Amino acid sequence: MIEASPRRLLVFRTVVDLGGFNAAAHQLGIAQPSAGAHVKALERQAGQALLKRHRGARPQLTDAGKLVYAMAGEIIRLSQETGQRLADLKAKQIGEIVIAAHRDLAASFLTPFLSRFSRKHMRSRIVTRIGTIEDVLALVESGIAQIGVLLTSGTIQGLSSEIIALEPLNLLAAKSHPLSQKEKLTSYDLRKQAFVSGLKQSRYFQMTERALRMIDVSDPDIALEFQESQSIKEALRHGNYIACLPACTSEAELSAGTIVPLDLKTPLSPLEIRCIYQPNPNSMIQNLIEILRG
Repeated sequence: MIEASPRRLLVFRTVVDLGGFNAAAHQLGIAQPSAGAHVKALERQAGQALLKRHRGARPQLTDAGKLVYAMAGEIIRLSQETGQRLADLKAKQIGEIVIAAHRDLAASFLTPFLSRFSRKHMRSRIVTRIGTIEDVLALVESGIAQIGVLLTSGTIQGLSSEIIALEPLNLLAAKSHPLSQKEKLTSYDLRKQAFVSGLKQSRYFQMTERALRMIDVSDPDIALEFQESQSIKEALRHGNYIACLPACTSEAELSAGTIVPLDLKTPLSPLEIRCIYQPNPNSMIQNLIEILRG
């Protein structure tokens, strides 16, 4: 018997659909070894290989893999539908909406919209769950949250979504940093600098790394990694580092002058603030989405 979570089955299907472990890990916001571990665990339960692996080629399904792939699709579909129906039933009973929000957006971006919705729907109750991008995705995918708001740089597989705003990205440093007073910095100026960043296996890191590559800063020297932006900002204040952060995370520090934006010759591309939800949202979720659109 195969007793696997919908998340593990989703990893397996994504590896097959995208043709590799690296692509699947990037899509799902997990580390590549984690994607491989999920597939190996499924193979142990099945007692046989599910994929034929050849270096430099897409993994191919074995006969057993084809059976598990079909089963995984059905289980994922049923899990999502059941989670959504349970969430809808609860919402109808008590007028409750559970919204998952990325921690950088909960206070700075989301709160005014939720207040506006509450004034319009006096009998509703909103429960906000705050966490990482990966947390938000998991909460919406499982049906625990009916809607999520997070930073992205593209669509989210398996969920309905739409862009509700764009969030500027800044390169930041302390006033004392050697580059803080220079104008029109190029990729050459930045390549030899020490950076502080989010965790390398996170979607947050992948988005900022992609933005840096677009201005020709590849493989930056990451000296420190942190799981949240407050620690990144503290590292900037106390060390000779550069960080790539969304504008919403650093408004207070920029106003106070404790950290400063670097003047780039080519600005960084903004991130998307995206609203995600399961297909066919109920009327309350549709009303909230309309308010989020502004």
